[in-house]
Amino acid sequence: MMATTTETKVHTAMDKANFSIYTPIHSKYVPSPRILNDILREEFGEGGFSIEMRHNVYNIKSKAKLDNFTIQKIRKLSSSGKESTTGSPVPM
Repeated sequence: MMATTTETKVHTAMDKANFSIYTPIHSKYVPSPRILNDILREEFGEGGFSIEMRHNVYNIKSKAKLDNFTIQKIRKLSSSGKESTTGSPVPM
């Protein structure tokens, strides 16, 4: 018999929610999954979205579209994550 954790139950409940809006974000734009989760929690509230990663893409499912302000926050993650410890940008 497989043990069921609280995390498993939460994901199962979220899978049953009717999240009809799908937004893919490539992982190269998200240096910190925790910060992405925090931004989405601010936007949609606890349990208002689900995230899964497949083939280096975060698949975000929600009941509403991401607004422009939230998209800009996520885009800033990628630019802030490309700086080295000296503070100068890392060449691309």
